Amino acid sequence: MSKKELLKLDEELAFKLQAKEDEEEKLAREKAQKVEEANIAWDDIQAKVEADYQLAQRLQAQEQEELSDVEKATLFVQLLEKRRKHFAAKRTEEKKNRPPIKS
Repeated sequence: MSKKELLKLDEELAFKLQAKEDEEEKLAREKAQKVEEANIAWDDIQAKVEADYQLAQRLQAQEQEELSDVEKATLFVQLLEKRRKHFAAKRTEEKKNRPPIKS
């Protein structure tokens, strides 16, 4: 082969090698972009899961607080009923022990 043919062959090889490197770089950039998009999507999913978890925690705490309020109200009603019965029994006892009224 002549020197001119070798130079032309070298140029063609260099051109093909550069094209291949450019294509590899392009593929690497596309892959990196897809990985970044996947990471962003994953971060979004994790943020939504965390928000749902925190909401569930707040709702559970609120339900427990409301249950406590219902329990408190029930206990209060029971206490009032006991006091009513106690004072009714006390009044009945006082009426029994009262001397008869003379007219």
